Amino acid sequence: MNINNAMLKKWLSQERTEVISAIAQSISNHVSELNSQGIDFYGYALLPGEPYEINSIVAAFNCESDIEVSSEHEAYRYYKYGVDEWLHWEYDEFDTVNKLLEEINAEFSSMHTSDEDNYTMDEYEILHSDALLEAIVRGLETASHNGAFGTKNPFLVVWISDSDHKITNESVRRLNSEIVTRDFMVEFGQIYR
Repeated sequence: MNINNAMLKKWLSQERTEVISAIAQSISNHVSELNSQGIDFYGYALLPGEPYEINSIVAAFNCESDIEVSSEHEAYRYYKYGVDEWLHWEYDEFDTVNKLLEEINAEFSSMHTSDEDNYTMDEYEILHSDALLEAIVRGLETASHNGAFGTKNPFLVVWISDSDHKITNESVRRLNSEIVTRDFMVEFGQIYR
């Protein structure tokens, strides 16, 4: 391993505390705004885009009245936990986080060169993506532990649309009760391993 790769690995292993804090604060602000509007949501998700291109965070939430089918319907779990089916998507709540992501991605690009003809993520791109995804989960975890959701105990997830990325299951397991996790896994466990 050359010196540049050693420096890059060291940089990639650093905890993204600034991102974690900014995410937690942005969630707290957003949830406070939703509560002030009387919105009673059961689920809250962060969507970081694609694992190979984490440039911005989108928040999504859903209310029981938004679920397209009744709780007796066989597709109820799908509509309840499938964030792609949720009604409310917020694109402008994480500007501070998005600026940090832009800076971190620029710093990574300045230290890492990739083959433009190779569309497979190399080990450094995977480490970079995993570090950012971990920071996003930790930010959501921190917001929850700091009381951002008050007495609510919503379903929480880091969701990557149209992907079977492991972060979805990991986030569900880390952020939700065993009962909610089991319910989610009945519907999505075979997809998100």
